[in-house]
Amino acid sequence: MHRNNEDAVSPVVGVMLMLVVTIIIAAVVSAFAGGLGSSQSRIPQVSISAEYSVSNGMMISHDGGDPLTIGDFKILIKPSKNFDSIESDAYVTVINQSLISDGTKMWFDAKGGRTVPRFASGDVAIISAINCSTENLAPSMMYWQSPPGKWVNYGYNQTSKIGATFFLDFVTNDGKRIVLLEVPIKA
Repeated sequence: MHRNNEDAVSPVVGVMLMLVVTIIIAAVVSAFAGGLGSSQSRIPQVSISAEYSVSNGMMISHDGGDPLTIGDFKILIKPSKNFDSIESDAYVTVINQSLISDGTKMWFDAKGGRTVPRFASGDVAIISAINCSTENLAPSMMYWQSPPGKWVNYGYNQTSKIGATFFLDFVTNDGKRIVLLEVPIKA
C-alpha cells in the first residue's frame, strides 16, 4: 500500500490565504486613510485682493494659489459693520458673474455661456462703475420710501460711503468659504 501524505498542503494554503486577505485589508485601509475613498472635494487655496472706487468700479486680483473655474464658485458681497447702521447679513448679495470681465471680455456672454474658463494667478476681474450700480450689484440695498415716495439707495456706489468697507466672500457652490476680503470704498 502506497500512501500519499497531503496533510501539509492544507496549512500552507491557509497561511497564504490569510496573508492575501491581510494585504487586501491593509490596502483598503490605506486608501481610505489617504483620502482615496473620500468624496469631499478640496477647497481651493488662493490669495485674492480687491480695490473698489465709486468712480471706477471694482478690480479683483488673483495674487496666487489654485485657479478657480468660472462658474464653480460664487462671490458674495455684504456691508461690513462700519458701512452704516444697516444690518449687514440682511444685505448679502450674490454678484452676478455676467457683470465681470477679464479686461477684454465678459466672464459670461449674453446667453449665459461661459467665455472665460478660469480665474488664475495673475488674472484680474473687473466690474465697471456702471455695473457697480446698486441696481446691478446689490439691488436689495434699494428700497421705496413712503413718504416722500422715492427710492432710497444704500448701495456701495454712494459717495457718502467713501471710507466705509464691505466684504467680498468667495465661496464654493456648496457654500464652503474660499477667501473673505474686506474692501475699502474709495473715491
